[in-house]
Amino acid sequence: MRPMTSAPTRRQISEWARLTQKKFRRERGQFLIEGEVCVREALRAHLSIEAVLVPASEYDQRSREFPAPIPVLALAPSDFARFAKIESTQGILAVARTFELPARTAKLTLACEQVSDPGNCGALMRVAEFFGAAAFHLGPGSAEIWNPKVVRGSMGALFHLPLRTDANLEELVRAWPGASVAAVAHGGQPLHSARDLKKPVLLVLGHETRGLSEEIINLCSHRLTLSSLGKSESLNLVTAAAVFAFALTHERN
Repeated sequence: MRPMTSAPTRRQISEWARLTQKKFRRERGQFLIEGEVCVREALRAHLSIEAVLVPASEYDQRSREFPAPIPVLALAPSDFARFAKIESTQGILAVARTFELPARTAKLTLACEQVSDPGNCGALMRVAEFFGAAAFHLGPGSAEIWNPKVVRGSMGALFHLPLRTDANLEELVRAWPGASVAAVAHGGQPLHSARDLKKPVLLVLGHETRGLSEEIINLCSHRLTLSSLGKSESLNLVTAAAVFAFALTHERN
C-alpha cells in the first residue's frame, strides 16, 4: 500500500524540468517519458525509472497502479505544466535513465541518412520495431532520440529497439554482408519485382524532403522504388518505410 501523498522536492522539480532541454538530458543521462502508453511500455521494458509523476488530484488512484519500488510523486498543476511539453500527456510522466540495447539477429535492418523531424523519427522507430528489425541506424543531423516528441512518437518502440545514432552510413553499407537496398522515389527497380535478396537486408532511407544522397545510393547493391497505381507520385517517409519493411520481411511464394 502506498503512503499518503508524496511530493518531490523543489530541487528535484527544478532538475527534472531541465530534462526538457537536450543539453541537460545529455549531461544527466536521463529523459522524460510522457503519456500512458509510453510509461507502461517503459515499465514493460524494465527501464531504470527514477520516478513517475502525476497530478496531485490523481495521486490516490495512480499511485496504486505501479510497483512499490517505483516512486510515484504528486505534482501541483503549475509544476506539472513545466514538464508536459506535448499535448494530451494523459496526466502521467516518468523520469528514466538513457540506455543502449545490443543488436539482435533479424533479416532486416533499417538505416536513415537523416531524419530531422522528431515525429517522423519516433514513427520510424515504430516501423522498425514492428517488423522486428535487428537495429535502426540514424545518420548525423537526425532528431535526438531522447527528445520528448521522439519518445512519444515511438509509442514505446524506443524502449525495445536497438538504436545507433550518428551512424556512418557509408561505412555501414560498404561492410554490409547481405543486400543493401536504397529506397528511392524514382528510377529504381519496382519493389514488387525484387526477389531473392541476400539476407540480411539493409534498408536505407533518405531525408524527409531531399531523399537519399547519390553517394549512398551508388554504394547500395540495389535501388528499389514503389510503383504508384494512382496519381500521387510518392508516399511520405514513414509510410514508404512501412511498405518496404513489410515487403522485405515477408517471404514470397
